[in-house]
Amino acid sequence: MSIFQLRRGLSFAPFLVTLLFAARAFAQPAPSPKSAFDEKAVADFYRGKTIRIVIGSAPGGIYDIYSRLMARHMPRYIPGNPTIIIEPKAGAGGLIAANSVYNAESKDGTVIGSFGETFVLRQALGAPGIEFDSAKYQWIGSAISTAVACVARTDSGVASFRDVIEGKPLTMGTMAPGSAIYDTPAIINAALGNRMKLVRGFRGVADIVLATEGKEVDGYCAAWQAMLTTGRHPRLLKDGTIKVIVIMGDKTPDHPFLKGVPAAETLAQTEEARQLLRTMHAPSRIYVPYAVAPEVPKDRVEALRKAFSSTYADPEFQTDAKKTGGIEFTPSTGEQVTKVVQSILSTPPAVLARMKKVLIQ
Repeated sequence: MSIFQLRRGLSFAPFLVTLLFAARAFAQPAPSPKSAFDEKAVADFYRGKTIRIVIGSAPGGIYDIYSRLMARHMPRYIPGNPTIIIEPKAGAGGLIAANSVYNAESKDGTVIGSFGETFVLRQALGAPGIEFDSAKYQWIGSAISTAVACVARTDSGVASFRDVIEGKPLTMGTMAPGSAIYDTPAIINAALGNRMKLVRGFRGVADIVLATEGKEVDGYCAAWQAMLTTGRHPRLLKDGTIKVIVIMGDKTPDHPFLKGVPAAETLAQTEEARQLLRTMHAPSRIYVPYAVAPEVPKDRVEALRKAFSSTYADPEFQTDAKKTGGIEFTPSTGEQVTKVVQSILSTPPAVLARMKKVLIQ
């Protein structure tokens, strides 16, 4: 062996040793990431228990449909595999449920609330009846990031939203103030100078849809993503009973049902009007949110957050969603919902003051 070959072999040896150790290390299974909570303690608590999801509207609406779907799959991702049931608690646009979960229900992690995302905004407005602090609620996640759209019967005499702006009468079915179903058309009226008549008192969107079918009202506003996939909305859109006339946001999504439909913010004539519409649209980023009371132990909160995210990523859950009326979702994590809540609570005072005049009655 030449001196050159010997030197080359010696210089190559350390590389071979390094490669050998790297290969051995790579062959070993990667350590499982540690949970951010004590799984055994959480499992010991939840084993044999039942979790109630208290929703703020009547059965048949989007909160009910999404929660029941989730209840079928989420238990296997929660340590201890508790049963999950749905408990509708309609009233005051969902405010009764929100207050109850924060103040009266169990604080041990066996009660999850799902109610109007607009309550965060109404808290910022200083609305009466708010007996909770959205910043202290522990948010588990939300099912949808969407925009609220408003529809009208095709035989209502309103061919487009331009007709509404120009003064044609349109009667909209709504829930109580505090729900997106009421607050959205109320803010559209204020920002764009419309005179849509808002009929309150419906217990849920399902009731409003039936009233629209029966010609008791001309239309309503609801989450666009829900309109495409849940309840009776899709059939009414497809058979031409209703049509979308305006959608919140600054850009109209690309969809055949939205061809020629204006985005609300593009219709604003002043910066104040645009700010009103933009602020009203913000809560839709966390549509169908889920939260637990501030006192729930952190371990259980983290376990529920992880289970929520795992459920929505589960192929079996996704298949079930498609079978359940073709439900679609754009979920947000608990941390993402918390950031949106904080941003809403930080809305400039001048904007809140204008909105308060419209929404707080």
